[in-house]
Amino acid sequence: MRFPINVANQKRCPVCKATGPGTKSPVTPRPEVASLSFVAMSFVHGRSYPVYLGSLLTLSWDSGVSKHPKSRASLGSTLTVAKKNGRNADASTINIQFCSTRCMRKFLMEAVDELDRRIEAVKPEVKRAKK
Repeated sequence: MRFPINVANQKRCPVCKATGPGTKSPVTPRPEVASLSFVAMSFVHGRSYPVYLGSLLTLSWDSGVSKHPKSRASLGSTLTVAKKNGRNADASTINIQFCSTRCMRKFLMEAVDELDRRIEAVKPEVKRAKK
């Protein structure tokens, strides 16, 4: 794998190269996708400067299956891993520092494990919707 990953034109999984992730298909069913997202929340009112509301680092899973045939929203699960509240410019970034890469890896693995637990809670509903 090469870093940084260019997600501007992503059409495949960056690890195994499977098709589907990154295509953001509007149809249902669509490919199952796991995502790592970073969002900086801000707004500008009038001709003023931007007001930063904060930022979020999120792990999510989209089953690609909707609860109802006419719905475009699919069943899934989300975990907010880190958040920063604030109204100044530094609220648009998240910098989590660890004492070692071992602790960073443990943090990321525990976050993915928590997402897996949340996915398992949703799976029965996904199976019912597929029928």
